Amino acid sequence: MDLADVDAASALARLTWDELLDYGTEQKNLRLDNAEIAVALRALRAVLGRLRIVFDPPFRDQSGFHQYWKSRGMSDAGGWAKRRAYLTDLFEPVLAQLETIEDLQTGQQADRDDAAEQITEVTRRRLIDGLDAVRMKIMNELAETGAPVDRPDLFWWGTLDEVAFLDRLYNLDQMPSRDPRYATARLDLIQHCINNDDFPADWIYRDERFGIGAQDGRLLRFLAETLHPVVRPEQVEVRHLHAFYNSVLAHDGYELVQVAQISGAPIFAGRRIGGGVSGTMKNIIFAADGPKPEIVLGDAVNNDIRIVRNAENCLVYDRPLNPEGLTWADLLSWWRDRQSLPTELSDLDAGRALCSRLWRSLASEPERVLFHTYAQAYLLRKDTMRCPALIPQVYLHYDPQTRRQRGGHDSVLGRERMDFLLLLPHSTRVVLEVDGQQHYANGLHVGAAASPHRYSKMAAEDRALRLKGYEVYRFGGHELTRNEAAVTAMLQDFFEALLAKHPFTAP
Repeated sequence: MDLADVDAASALARLTWDELLDYGTEQKNLRLDNAEIAVALRALRAVLGRLRIVFDPPFRDQSGFHQYWKSRGMSDAGGWAKRRAYLTDLFEPVLAQLETIEDLQTGQQADRDDAAEQITEVTRRRLIDGLDAVRMKIMNELAETGAPVDRPDLFWWGTLDEVAFLDRLYNLDQMPSRDPRYATARLDLIQHCINNDDFPADWIYRDERFGIGAQDGRLLRFLAETLHPVVRPEQVEVRHLHAFYNSVLAHDGYELVQVAQISGAPIFAGRRIGGGVSGTMKNIIFAADGPKPEIVLGDAVNNDIRIVRNAENCLVYDRPLNPEGLTWADLLSWWRDRQSLPTELSDLDAGRALCSRLWRSLASEPERVLFHTYAQAYLLRKDTMRCPALIPQVYLHYDPQTRRQRGGHDSVLGRERMDFLLLLPHSTRVVLEVDGQQHYANGLHVGAAASPHRYSKMAAEDRALRLKGYEVYRFGGHELTRNEAAVTAMLQDFFEALLAKHPFTAP
């Protein structure tokens, strides 16, 4: 279990609780539509499943929630209160279990965070002192557009208050009070931030309870939350603040990048600069085991694609990508829904079925050796659901013509498919290529002459991928067809080193 999962689950639980509460009561200020709340609930079930927390509400979206409360007599007199009470009973036990997990792990996690801090006190001070300059930039931009200009309040809590903001990140009822008159941090903050308003605006940076002034991870998560559309709905403010944060954080090697969106507004997370690929993943088309899919733009403005032919021969993962990447648990949850697998089927058996489908897309014995070794070591074990998914035959570019239609020529777009892709934390994307003779020789027959042209083309494509932020690792097909025990040991050493470089779970 991982604190990143706990954080994600807590945020998703609070978001869906708030949205369903608004939908079931006033039905005003709704931020998520029916489809978006379905995605949020699905993501919440997936991440709670990884934490072994049971969460299976009898509905899957807002419409289902409405039908449920009607069927349970929550529409008559007093129905509003009944719906609120029902949601409290549904979500409070989940949050309580998440708090227990966090309490058990926070001590060890804090030790790890403190050991590798890079953000200096100077940077933290600049983040506070530079807000006046950001205010002026926002006012100048608004003045140029002719919009009414008021001096924006760029408080870190945005349109909320300090207590409501910190509720999104911490369990204030379980944290201690610094005022001896009160039992919890919540009561302490209500008194000093709301009733008396006697705390300075930057008190959060000096309060050791929240770790903002000492731990890089907590500061980055805090800054990203100040840009959240629920906290700060004005996108002109978000744009200027985001640019300001990154200009300051860059000195210590960090940045905030968009990792998702809600209703068209960006969601940010922190990462090390150069640690990944920019942009937001929309879908993954992979594991083709038959004729090439035919893809068209269903909406060219939004860049929405549609497979109009041979869709049955490939897989399309179209769920939002979490900041920690794509885990085997994520892919398996998607596979279960896609195949409508029975809930009583174990994850291990479902995983075997998914691996069998992925296996069919592999075109060579060396590729099968690599995939089999990874699956046995990481995927087909009960205790490794948090490992990254190894995705075969992923489309990088798409040329509507087949090689035969092009007269045997390569696509002008370059390499169309990646042999394997791993989507890791901090927007890191790792490409694994298995090189057969066709990558470096003219022909597949024994003794075929080396081809400088083929090799140069492959090297150029690798450079282009690396410049976009991908990591590329190549295996020679020959080295994967040697002694089986030696190949297995070599691959296991490689994957162990790779996952240690980009860890998914806390040790």
